[in-house]
Amino acid sequence: MEEIIIEPDTYPGEILKIDKDLFSGYYKMPDSKRCAGEDLEITEQLKNPIGTKPINELIKGKSKILIISDDNTRHTPAGKILNVLFRETGIKKENTTILIGSGTHRPMTSEEIVDKFGPEIAGSVKIVNHNWNNMNELYFLGKTPAGTEIYINKIVRDADFIMGIGNIVPHATVGFSGGSKIVVPGICGEKTCEEIHWKALDYDLADLLGNNDNPMRKEMNAIAKKAGLRFIINTVLTPDGHICKVVCGDPVLAHQRGAEICKEVYGVGITQKADIVIADAYGTDIDLRQAVKGLLPAAIAIKKGGIIILLAACPDGVAPQFPQYLELGFKEPYKLKEKVEKKEINFKLGAYTLVVIGKIMADKAKVILVSKGVSKEETEKLGFLWAGSPGEALEKARRLTGKEAKVIFLKRAGELLPLIN
Repeated sequence: MEEIIIEPDTYPGEILKIDKDLFSGYYKMPDSKRCAGEDLEITEQLKNPIGTKPINELIKGKSKILIISDDNTRHTPAGKILNVLFRETGIKKENTTILIGSGTHRPMTSEEIVDKFGPEIAGSVKIVNHNWNNMNELYFLGKTPAGTEIYINKIVRDADFIMGIGNIVPHATVGFSGGSKIVVPGICGEKTCEEIHWKALDYDLADLLGNNDNPMRKEMNAIAKKAGLRFIINTVLTPDGHICKVVCGDPVLAHQRGAEICKEVYGVGITQKADIVIADAYGTDIDLRQAVKGLLPAAIAIKKGGIIILLAACPDGVAPQFPQYLELGFKEPYKLKEKVEKKEINFKLGAYTLVVIGKIMADKAKVILVSKGVSKEETEKLGFLWAGSPGEALEKARRLTGKEAKVIFLKRAGELLPLIN
């Protein structure tokens, strides 16, 4: 019997053996070329932005520059971008503040800031963590036409030019990351973040993931415009983390072009759904709250009644900022949604993810979690099945689905965009 041998990125040294006749595909980001010169690519796109004048013209007369950058849970080469930006434009470091658009993540440590931005930038530019749950650092900017209340970091009030740095990958709420997402949820307060995400529960996952023209994206664009976001620098990265393409310019128009490129880079054509989907969340698994992103593409690739195996390191555990995750779990998503909407539970922001993932587990597939950072007790309390290794998980999945179950493997699942043929 010929076997397919797979070594998951999350568990190097662990080997999965799958009968070739039962293997339906190994899906990863398509091979994409690294740009010829990364600094040159950034420079060229800064000089030829989409939908705006070049950055040098836009910043004339501006003395308080605010750059919003994503945090260490994202792979954006922010240090490289900033080095080129300061070298090639008239932006002065002493007139610049970098605000870390961490959304509802924990603040970055000083060591993480150096790793993200480089020692030279970290030592010469003012860098500030956004604190989403500190109302003293937020102000009320008004409402969108759709009624979303905007609470945003006060730092934007003092800036006379605001730009954003980020990376574009498929995203299950707003189609793709990047663009205006650096503002929402990047530098917004809890109420704004939770309202945007909660609206997504009215839509099917397959209609949102990889669809840049959806109501949540439009709402984010409206908020970012009201906040004053004028310019973006967004990357699309190769599977090994190098720059494939950079888009610069108008936060909506440039991002749209970036999303089109991203779909080519991250989209994988899946010919048929499988009984077992192994989702390796490597790269988006600092904690379980991030790692469950790998279940979103898996949910599109799984047959109803199948088994998803989620491989995730989770060195930070379940969700350091939200102990309620462990208390509420993913077991009763519809009941949780009802309780939140009746205000019986005051946890709308975190409950969004619990409901989205819980609905996958309730309606489509059971999930086996394999994680060194989440204990067996925690795993089962959350509503997952537990396995101590990838091999053990596959054996358990086979017992639950049958010996002839077809298997799909998703590499770096949290960043894939499945395109079912």
